[in-house]
Amino acid sequence: MDNNFENEFYGFEPQKPITEKESSNPPENVPDMYSFNPQKPLMQNESAAQQPQQMPPQPQPPMPPQQPAQPRDDQGFNPIQHTAVYSDNRFVGAQPVQMPPQPQSQYRRDMYPPQQPYYPPVYLTGTQSPETKEKEAKKNKVNTALVVIVVVLGIALLASLLGMYSFLVMNAKDKENKNSGNNSFFSQDIPEITIPDNGGNSPIDNVPSTTEPAKTHDESDYSDKTDKDFKGLNLLDKPSDAETNKEYGAEYAFNSASDSVVSVLCFEDEIGDNTKSTTEGSGIIISSDGFIVTNSHLINNSKTAYAIKVVTSDGKEYTAGVVGFDSRTDLAVLKLKDAKGLKAATFGDSDKLELGEDIIIIGNPGGIEYQNSMTKGIVSAINRDASSKNIVKYIQTDAAINPGNSGGPAVNNFGQVIGVASAKIASEQYEGMGFCIPSAQVKTIVDKLIKNGYVDGRVKIGITGVAITATQSEVYNLPRGIVVYTIDKGGPCDNTDLKAEDIITKLDGTKITSFADIYSELEEHKAGDKVKLGFYRQSDGKDYEIEITLQEDKK
Repeated sequence: MDNNFENEFYGFEPQKPITEKESSNPPENVPDMYSFNPQKPLMQNESAAQQPQQMPPQPQPPMPPQQPAQPRDDQGFNPIQHTAVYSDNRFVGAQPVQMPPQPQSQYRRDMYPPQQPYYPPVYLTGTQSPETKEKEAKKNKVNTALVVIVVVLGIALLASLLGMYSFLVMNAKDKENKNSGNNSFFSQDIPEITIPDNGGNSPIDNVPSTTEPAKTHDESDYSDKTDKDFKGLNLLDKPSDAETNKEYGAEYAFNSASDSVVSVLCFEDEIGDNTKSTTEGSGIIISSDGFIVTNSHLINNSKTAYAIKVVTSDGKEYTAGVVGFDSRTDLAVLKLKDAKGLKAATFGDSDKLELGEDIIIIGNPGGIEYQNSMTKGIVSAINRDASSKNIVKYIQTDAAINPGNSGGPAVNNFGQVIGVASAKIASEQYEGMGFCIPSAQVKTIVDKLIKNGYVDGRVKIGITGVAITATQSEVYNLPRGIVVYTIDKGGPCDNTDLKAEDIITKLDGTKITSFADIYSELEEHKAGDKVKLGFYRQSDGKDYEIEITLQEDKK
C-alpha cells in the first residue's frame, strides 16, 4: 500500500480553487487592481496569514517613442507653442499660437487593462491545509496503534491474573480435600475399567474404556457358537519362490487378501443405517462359515454392548454376535449368522518377519465409506512393548493405521496375514508409529476363543479399577498402582480387608504400576495359587497386605 495519506488512507482530497477558470474581466465594484483587498481564505494557515500577499509581476506597456527636447527661452516659454509680442521694441508678453491638430497617439490606456487581482485558493472542507492534514493523519495513526497495543496488553494481563487466581484456588482446594480426606483421587470422575483392560491411560489411541452402555444386547452373545472341533489357524511359511518371483508385491498382496476383509459396524440401539453406527472397524474372515477375528476394543470388551452388523467386500450384510473376547490382547472372535462360502484369509508366521520387510494394511480408515483401502509401509520393529494395558508384543510399522482400520489385516508381499492392526500413537510429536498384533499371538488366542469362548488357563484377582499415571501420582502425592473401583462378589478379594479406593501396589512382592504388570505376574500362576496382595489405603496413608486365592478367568 502506498503511503498516500491524503487520498488513499484517509480519503481526503481538497477541492479545487473556485478561481481556477481564467477570466479577462475583473470582478465587479473593484475600482482598480491596487485598492482590492480579497477576503481571508477559509483554510489559510496562520503562518500564511501573517505574511504580506505576494503580487505577481505586472506586465508593463511599451513606452511611446521619445520626443526630442523642445527649446525654451529664459522666460520658460516654448517657442514652438508661443509667439513673442513686442511694443516699442520692448517685450511685453507672449501669445499662444494655434497649433495644428496632432494625430491621436496609438498608445491608449484601454489597451492595458488593470491586471486581475490575485485570488488565493479557497478549500471548501476542513479547517486545515493539505500539508497540515497529512501531518495530523500520521499523528492520529500512531496514536490509534498505541491505544490498540495498550488495550491488548491490558486484556492479556487480566487473563493471566485470572488464570493464576484460578490455579491457586484449585490447588488450594485439592490440598484441602486431600488433607481432609473428603475427596480422594478415586472419588473424581474416573471411568470404570475392568481388569483385564485395554483402555484408559495407554499411549495408544483407539482404545476406549470398558464402561458398559445403558442398553444391553443379549442377542449379540454368541457364546453357544463355539466350535470344539476347530483345528486352529494355520500359519504358513513364506513361498519357496519368494526371492525369485517378481509377481509378489503390494498389488499381489491386496488382490490376495482384500476379499477376506470385512467392515464391522456396532450399534448401541437397533441395527440400522450405516451412518447411525456407534463404532466402525474392520475384521478378517478366518473360516468359510463366518468366523471373524477383530479387536476387542471395537466391541467395547463385551458380548452384549452392541448390536453388530458385518459387511463383506462384495456388499453383503450379515448379523453377527460375539463368540469370545480377550481384552488382555485386544482380540475378539465374531460369528456371522447364516454365512457360508466365504473366502478365508491365509495367515503367515510373524516369527519369520524381518526388519524392513514390506507390509500393507487393508481396512476401512474413516469407516465403511472408505472400505478396503490400502496403505503401505515396512516392519519398523518387532516385539515392541507399546501399551501398559496388555501383554502384547507388537509389530511396529510406519504404514498408516487410522480409526476404522482396527481389526484389519497386516499383510506381507505374499498375501499372508502376519498381524492384526490394533492402534497407533496419536500425538503431534509422533508420526508413522502404528502397531499390529503378531499372527503368532493371534493364533494362540483365537484358537482358544473359538473352542471355549474364553482363554482358558487365565486367572484373576476379581476387581475392577484404574491405573494411576506418573503425573497423577506426582500431583496427588499417591503411589503408583491400580485404584480399586469394585470388588467382584465371590471373587478372590471378596470378604478381605481390601476396600474400594485402596491402591494395589504389589503382587507377590513385585511392584505394580500398570495393568501390564499385573498381567505378567498372573501369567505365571494357575487357578488355586495363593498370592500376597499389597495395597495403600488413601484414608489413613498406610500400607497393608492380604493373601488371596486366584480363580480361573472365564470372561
